[in-house]
Amino acid sequence: MSYFRLITTILCTSSLIILSGCFSWYDYNSANNYGSRRDEPRQDTSRAYQTQQQYAVVSHKHSNLEMNQFLSDQVAAMDGVNSAIVMLADNIAYVAITIDKTATGTHSAPNETNNAGTVRGLYSPYTPFNDSADPRKLATGSNSYDTVMNHDQITHLFKQKIAEKIRSLQPTVADVYISANRIYINVMNRLAQLAWSGNDLKPYLPEFDSISESIFGTQPTVPTQSESH
Repeated sequence: MSYFRLITTILCTSSLIILSGCFSWYDYNSANNYGSRRDEPRQDTSRAYQTQQQYAVVSHKHSNLEMNQFLSDQVAAMDGVNSAIVMLADNIAYVAITIDKTATGTHSAPNETNNAGTVRGLYSPYTPFNDSADPRKLATGSNSYDTVMNHDQITHLFKQKIAEKIRSLQPTVADVYISANRIYINVMNRLAQLAWSGNDLKPYLPEFDSISESIFGTQPTVPTQSESH
């Protein structure tokens, strides 16, 4: 090898090393990174969430509903998750999460939450004369944690990790559905409050099944909520 070619090879190799240091790769095995593209072949062969919908039409109609506090706490403790409510409908887990900034690659869509009020020292940029939060809502759309309208906008690896966590702790769970939709979060929060007060959730099954179908059904009609000005 000529001297010129040797120098060129060394320079090219050095450049690649420098560039690889400048552009970070998301690592599937890292606790706070969920955006890796390197694992796409592997991740698609071990999907842990919404497995049944890959093979057949699924009906979100159930005979029993209960809130699982243990699973909720365990999911809430994960990187990228601020709060979590896990409901078990028969042997299916339904998860409503709000997303924080403790992990990267959690969602592919813009955050639904408007945080502009913090700049003006207000809770909400829309209601300057009424800056109190609605205590009935976990996700208000103003100065709170991230929500995304469609569950498909939560990244695959993030949902995969959440589902794996639930399945490892509750092996009887047949499938896992995960959403960060603001309306879904608030419905689940209201049901959780009822459960915390000792109420049986079975009478609320029609409402739960209906919104779950609208969020996760084969023909979803994802609920939206515009902020009042």
